[in-house]
Amino acid sequence: MNSGESKPRFLSNAGFSLYAGLDKSIYTLFAVRIINRFGDFVQMLLVLILTVKLGMSDHEAGIFITFTIIATMVGQLTAGVVADKLARKYVLVFCQLMICVSYLLCAVFIESAFFSLVPLLILLGSPFRGATHPITSSMVADFSSESDRGRSFSLLYLGTNIGVALGPMAAAFLYARSLPLLFAGSSGLLLISTIVLWIKVPLLRSDVFISASPKSEKGFVSVLFKNKILLLFLLFFSIYNFTYAQNTFVLPLQFTEVFGVVAGAGNFGFLMTVNAVTVLFFTPILTRLTHRKSQLENMYLAMVFYVVGYGMYAFCSHFLAFLLATFIWTLGEILMATNANVFLNAYAPPRYRARFNAVTNIAAGFGSALAPTVGGLLLVGESYEFLWSLMSFLCLVLGMGFFYLQRFLQK
Repeated sequence: MNSGESKPRFLSNAGFSLYAGLDKSIYTLFAVRIINRFGDFVQMLLVLILTVKLGMSDHEAGIFITFTIIATMVGQLTAGVVADKLARKYVLVFCQLMICVSYLLCAVFIESAFFSLVPLLILLGSPFRGATHPITSSMVADFSSESDRGRSFSLLYLGTNIGVALGPMAAAFLYARSLPLLFAGSSGLLLISTIVLWIKVPLLRSDVFISASPKSEKGFVSVLFKNKILLLFLLFFSIYNFTYAQNTFVLPLQFTEVFGVVAGAGNFGFLMTVNAVTVLFFTPILTRLTHRKSQLENMYLAMVFYVVGYGMYAFCSHFLAFLLATFIWTLGEILMATNANVFLNAYAPPRYRARFNAVTNIAAGFGSALAPTVGGLLLVGESYEFLWSLMSFLCLVLGMGFFYLQRFLQK
């Protein structure tokens, strides 16, 4: 922006016009992400479907969900390899169609004599569901220039949260009235997004990226372990997701202790609404304000917000203080979500882009999976104050790590 531009233009750019001028395929992937996340009814209510409708115990449901997480990670890694060798559009379309078929069969069997097949069908669909995220991230990088990549990933993140903000209401409505319709609704919306993807997104073959890479470039494993920057980033990203996942594990427990069972549940739900609304309104604004900074600068700024927000959680006793703390760390969430993928795809070799995105998702999943176990063990002998102080300290260490990476790259 030059100095002669007027103030109204700045305010306009702080809104959704920030995303003007991107490749048309980015807008299509944005629409696909909204539809997919809005229609993710099954995953939103999976625990209730397993326990209330299919009769699993809490322990059995927990084991089953663990298996779905493992299957999701296997799907992410497999898709990363395949999508680096074949046209990513075809791989994504195939994966989405497999999820459609899985959920459609669930709709047929859920209220029949074969209802016991439903968990198996959900498990079989999990690898394909997991595969969609790294492939989509790779395609966003493929269709965006280096200068537009930050805005492109910001738009995709916004699409995710629009879908997540609207989906639970529709899921709860369908769950209360018809399970077959809930599964069929998920399948139908996925089919719509797949058709949009097939028609609107042009084909980019993997050989374009292979030819763009040096012929002397070694295999993926060798490239990964020799790239210290990306290895450190993966470690940091896993630790970040470990701290982030405490929000959904520790906070409900803390709210129950502070506010009581009924009020605690209601207050926690409202807190998550504040998180979602903050994301929707402030993602374009923060993207506009920070787009001239490097991704690592934005990520260590994000950690500053987390240090403050989690530090406040350690000493909060009033609901308004919890709300303010949530607003503060959500600003950090926005900066991490809109910069981490940009950084990864900037430093990952184009021919291995899908695999690096897959490994990043697995690293994030590993950190998230550890969070409830470690958090629960800490709460056995320690207080909420200690746990949140520890999370705040870890975010401080991560901020210093991102700062170190930035200084290293500037040398």
